[in-house]
Amino acid sequence: MTPESPYRTDPAANDLRIAATETSAKFASTVHRALTRSGITILNTQVFSNGQMAVTPRDGRLGGDVVVVQTFPDSVHDRLFELFLALGAVRARGPRTITAVLPYLPYSRSDRPAFDGGPVPVRILAGIIETLGIDRLITFELHVPQLCAAFACPVVNLQFAPALVRHLGSAAVDGDMVVSPDFGGAKRAEHLAALLGCPFAVMRKHRRDDDDFRESVEILGDVAGRTIILIDDEINSGQTAFSAAAHLKAAGARKITLAAAHAIFTPSLNENWGRSQIDRIVVTDSVGRTDNFPDSVEVVSIGNEIAGALQAR
Repeated sequence: MTPESPYRTDPAANDLRIAATETSAKFASTVHRALTRSGITILNTQVFSNGQMAVTPRDGRLGGDVVVVQTFPDSVHDRLFELFLALGAVRARGPRTITAVLPYLPYSRSDRPAFDGGPVPVRILAGIIETLGIDRLITFELHVPQLCAAFACPVVNLQFAPALVRHLGSAAVDGDMVVSPDFGGAKRAEHLAALLGCPFAVMRKHRRDDDDFRESVEILGDVAGRTIILIDDEINSGQTAFSAAAHLKAAGARKITLAAAHAIFTPSLNENWGRSQIDRIVVTDSVGRTDNFPDSVEVVSIGNEIAGALQAR
């Protein structure tokens, strides 16, 4: 039996009005259905011949507590500017509070300057969003939890592991092991392993010497004969995950499930996937796109997780 969601609907929760961009309408609807008392407004996005856009509400019911939802299924920068205009349009209606729901936060892996003394891209993005008047941000599986500090407003960073456990089953089968492809994701792997009640391991890359730029991979744990859950925050081309899978299989792993919170899925994924040694991929709908995925990809909806965070105000 799979565990129940940790979030429960609260009939006493204040009414919420969800304001969804056209881009995020499908995802926002899953959140709306999970809420006990809420309404939903789809904001109209008009793109002009010069590439500029305007975002306008289709009705005036945007007082009280408003939740602006945006996903990023295609052009990140177009969707970001759509978000900025949506926040501005909602703020103009004079709501009591605005909560921004960004299941996937762009630039979350750009948490360091590109050069000494340079800007940190995710901090610039946080500053822009905050100037548009949000009171709270709800997001999902940030690359590192410390990114919450980029925002001055309260941030709820929902974790992938509970939703993944409900999808996979409440307890690990004998022989299961969770693996992080790098040290940066060790806490993520440890959290999932604790929920499943199984061991975890971490992969470590290091250069052979100062003059040799090739990397070798060390697996800190015995994966021989085990069924592996390889967990990461996002999958783009899949090259990193598929390389990790090859090392795990070479070390004796039996089967490998790749679990990635955010399915960015660049065009080269299908080519890399065809050569990979991964048996199964599990992702969520956080990016807002679930079409044209390889047949073996399983998609977990996180609408209930978002709804639960909204009701826990």
